[in-house]
Amino acid sequence: MANVLMLGTAEWDSPIATNQHYVARELARTANVTFVESLGLRRPTLRRDDVVRMVSRVRRALSDQEIPAQRPRPAGTRIVSPLVLPVHRTPTYPVNRALLRRATGDWLRSERPRVLWTFTPVTYGLEEAADLVVYHCVDLLATFPGVDAVAVARGERSLSTRTAVAVATSTAVREHLAAIGFPRVELLPNVADVSVFTAASRPAAQRRPDVLFSGNLTVHKLDLRLLESIATAVRGRGELLLAGPLAAGGGSFDAELRQLEALGARHLGVLSPDQLAEVAGTCAVGVIPYAINDYTRGVSPLKCFEYLSSGLAVLSSPLPAVAELARANPHVTVADADDLPTHLPGLLQPVTDTVVDARMASAAEHGWEGRGALLRNLLLTEVAP
Repeated sequence: MANVLMLGTAEWDSPIATNQHYVARELARTANVTFVESLGLRRPTLRRDDVVRMVSRVRRALSDQEIPAQRPRPAGTRIVSPLVLPVHRTPTYPVNRALLRRATGDWLRSERPRVLWTFTPVTYGLEEAADLVVYHCVDLLATFPGVDAVAVARGERSLSTRTAVAVATSTAVREHLAAIGFPRVELLPNVADVSVFTAASRPAAQRRPDVLFSGNLTVHKLDLRLLESIATAVRGRGELLLAGPLAAGGGSFDAELRQLEALGARHLGVLSPDQLAEVAGTCAVGVIPYAINDYTRGVSPLKCFEYLSSGLAVLSSPLPAVAELARANPHVTVADADDLPTHLPGLLQPVTDTVVDARMASAAEHGWEGRGALLRNLLLTEVAP
């Protein structure tokens, strides 16, 4: 059985489950997985959320006992919270390297084959102890505000010479990795836990003309003017429902949320997957109102398939990854910010159960059941003697 060390870019109990949490779950079905929480690519600030997160990390790192995880932990999976400095340059490099190697000592001493499956290019040389390296790149990390782009670029150049296979979740990410020199890049767009959302879907007659956005409410991704236009277009007919944390990646969204609430939007807070599925199953449209910038051009929103598997129509700003999907899926509409709200009246019209079923069917092959089997097979094939 392979021993997998997974370097994440988030904490295990982060408010929203992302690709890395699902990959850890799926690989743990046939491998021993050690999930290492974020090393802090984004430099923290003195905002309350960042301070709370840092204090929590110190508490977990120094605790002699394993702190129970809020998110379900797959059997056989360990969660490691390394106490490293969130600065990845020359002065702190030797210290962080020593701290990280100490935190991952069990993996370094484990039996072979040892696999490094990393979502971050900042690895502090752990790939040197691995029999197999997989770089799972879900974002154009260097373009995100506050992230140390120099450390990311340096890490990706180093990994390109040691990685057996890189996984890209969008065409833009694949092109980025190929340009750096990764010899083999597999395109595997994000998928969703479709069975959870399909199970909670409601018949057409039980749906309201509501529009749902689920995800991180942050100015770094969202087009605020577009969100305001959506709230205005829906008002008086249904609601714009917002589900997710406020500015989980840094910054603030308090003033923006107040403005949206003044226009009739309603924030549901952070929901569990089951709770989100219950809400989505009663709505009509799922929106992806992202701003188009250097970062979002590489994003592959798994919420697209959450929406579809709930029986929703999908309405999105022109993200390249969603535009590719829209060309093959009639239930996905892509429009520029000025035109997007004009599509809402038609999409909010009552539909039949046949339409709802067709939307769910279009998402059926984009779930973690199939993707998990593919990743486990990739792991088995690559570590085979």
